[in-house]
Amino acid sequence: MKYKNFTLFVLLPCVFSLLLIYFSLNSNLWRNFWSFFNIPYQLPPFSDLDAIVKALRSKNEGLDPYFNNPYDISEKLYSYTTLWLNIFEIFQFDNEFNFRLFNFILIFLYVFIYFKLSQSINLKLYSAFLLFSFFSTSSLLLLERLNIDIVIFILVFFLSISKNSYLKLSLFFFSIFLKLYPIFTIFVFLKNKKFFYTIIVTSIFSLILISDQIYLIMKNSIEYALLVVHGIPSIIKGLSYYSIKHNFLISENNYEYYKYFFIFLTILTLSLIFFYNFKFGRKKIYLDLTFEEKLFLCGGGIYIGRMLFFSNWDYGLVFLIFTIPYLINEVKKHKYIFILLILICMNSIYFERGNRYTLLYASKALIIHSIKIFILFYVSYYFIRIINSHFEINITK
Repeated sequence: MKYKNFTLFVLLPCVFSLLLIYFSLNSNLWRNFWSFFNIPYQLPPFSDLDAIVKALRSKNEGLDPYFNNPYDISEKLYSYTTLWLNIFEIFQFDNEFNFRLFNFILIFLYVFIYFKLSQSINLKLYSAFLLFSFFSTSSLLLLERLNIDIVIFILVFFLSISKNSYLKLSLFFFSIFLKLYPIFTIFVFLKNKKFFYTIIVTSIFSLILISDQIYLIMKNSIEYALLVVHGIPSIIKGLSYYSIKHNFLISENNYEYYKYFFIFLTILTLSLIFFYNFKFGRKKIYLDLTFEEKLFLCGGGIYIGRMLFFSNWDYGLVFLIFTIPYLINEVKKHKYIFILLILICMNSIYFERGNRYTLLYASKALIIHSIKIFILFYVSYYFIRIINSHFEINITK
């Protein structure tokens, strides 16, 4: 048993990580490896993480990468928090050996978490899902780019399993300062009502502290309109392209109004789901969150927040793997369909072909984005059911 655990948790993740690092040292190997999996590769390898190295170089030259980032391959302006630059500077990740070591650690932990989830949940259906999701184009693209979502994925996992309140708080706030959307994991703290409210206030104050960075991040971020992205802003952006081309309602002048209107409409729909599912007043409250519920609140909360407010590449769909254990145990119907729909979305890159203004592409976009919206409402429904089971609001006091 000990040998089996060593193989699963150390040896296999180590071998896979070393293999990717080895491929990254040779552009031809890198190109051939990812082409085999139909993943659009980029050079240099691990390009999203490398972009922070480039931004740090701009900073060291006395430039502000939020406004002037000439060392970036495409001269794209920096769109992360400054904490990343500080981390890369402190640990000298602009040094190639340190950078490769950091790559190795991230890949190792990512693979480790998949094996750990498979053993911890110990359900054949979930293990099969993890296998398919790991080799999905979304997961492999995350590994190819080493986007910082992989860091958040790792931190959120340890936030879910941690039983130490101080460690959980540290992971939570560290995640927020690395990237904004982990604030939606806050519901993992809801068992202690006063503590929960305190964290909400502290989180808002934390965001105010970096509000200038948030503004620049949003300003420098690009809203993509592709099948391989998710988020209400992305969907409306795609609709705007069709509308502008064919002279429909949405134009370049009123696009922002339509975007915020549909975000508001989605929030309104989720509010209706909340009031339908949440029982106010005294009720039976379960003592503690199960491991599956913690995973669901973290993964589901992140998906809800990202869908509402951000334009995201589909490698962010890996957070949905945290929602499956709860659904397998608690949902008797539709769980197989839900799992299938997630896997379809996690492989949406296979549908990303052809002229984007053709009826065929529009049909594919309608299907894929409709599935992602359905997943949003489905996850929200059970998200609120969990909150209802563990949180009480007495409005008659």
